[in-house]
Amino acid sequence: MRTAATATRRRALRIMGAGAAALVAAPWARWASSAPRTEADADILIGQSCQLSGPLAPLTREIQEGAGWCFEQVNAKGGVHGRKLRVVALDDAYDPQRTADNVRLLIEKHGVFALFNLAGTPTTLAALPVVREHKVPLVAPFTGTDALRSGFDRYVFNVRAGYADEIEKIVQHLAVLGIDRVGVAYLDNAFGTGGLDAVKGAAARRGVALAAATPLAVDGSGLRASAQDLARARPPVIVLATAGKVTSDFIAAYSSSGASAQFYALSVVSSQQLIQALGDRSKGVAIAQVMPYPWGSATRLARELSDLAGRKGVEAGYNHMEGFVSARVLVEGLQQAGPSPTRESLVRGLEGLRELDLGGYVVRFSDRNHNGSSHVELTIVGASKRVLR
Repeated sequence: MRTAATATRRRALRIMGAGAAALVAAPWARWASSAPRTEADADILIGQSCQLSGPLAPLTREIQEGAGWCFEQVNAKGGVHGRKLRVVALDDAYDPQRTADNVRLLIEKHGVFALFNLAGTPTTLAALPVVREHKVPLVAPFTGTDALRSGFDRYVFNVRAGYADEIEKIVQHLAVLGIDRVGVAYLDNAFGTGGLDAVKGAAARRGVALAAATPLAVDGSGLRASAQDLARARPPVIVLATAGKVTSDFIAAYSSSGASAQFYALSVVSSQQLIQALGDRSKGVAIAQVMPYPWGSATRLARELSDLAGRKGVEAGYNHMEGFVSARVLVEGLQQAGPSPTRESLVRGLEGLRELDLGGYVVRFSDRNHNGSSHVELTIVGASKRVLR
């Protein structure tokens, strides 16, 4: 255990206090050897295990930036009840065991007040036993897995809609268009297989046949063979239960096979990264979205996010919006938890939000419901290589 904990402590650590992430060197080493922080300490310390390295790192970075802008804004105004927010993020590289180790370290060694934006389905599921053991609130995990939504968990608060909601919307749309056959490309892990099961269920309810399904290696190996395998079935539409670079690489491999299809991706795909990676081949790719449209001025949220991003010289996207919205929900829960918050008062504070309108996005929590939203809309990459509604 000592060896595992030591290895975990040596992994990349980032602290997002005033919004920007910064690597911590010697000061962190001294702090790690001291006694764990308590809920009564001056700063409110939030823990996160996510992908700071590997193929999903660019996606995580966008979420962190969006959340960081919110925390920076709150801290600049004096924090929550006079206490500043700090986020300690440990790298798990999308390795479930590392996530579980990180979460235990964040709770037992760092004394974090709550966990926030854990990223990924297999990684978050691996952390759940530790979360439940220590009764630490987990706010806004970046996953839509049904495993976090089908049963009530007192310490898990989902902000985004689930993957089943996204896939239901996609298949419903296809049925209206008269599409009666679909293919599925899915990551060969809990996230991907859960997406495949959701497609099977939604398709069966609407008389849509599953033409073929092919698993994709998480590390992106063997994509050409997988694309050729799926291409043999010639499905007119392919639903992608994928995330990160594998998504754009698979679309490129499938296009190179000589076959054609309309691609439908889930919200965990970064539209900006997809467009950058595929260029003209991104045109026509449809993407389900679970957050408000981040561009323009249609909602107060979009205006706020655009303003904050503009000050940083960044063009905000859907993942920035998700990080920003998630952080806003956490801050509102902390406000409700009172000037001397505890983990239990944060749980009650989040449940007490009832119906929180953030300015274009509504989150509903109660003591019987911790699934904040089922909002899904479909977007498409247009000829101008911009995401259109």
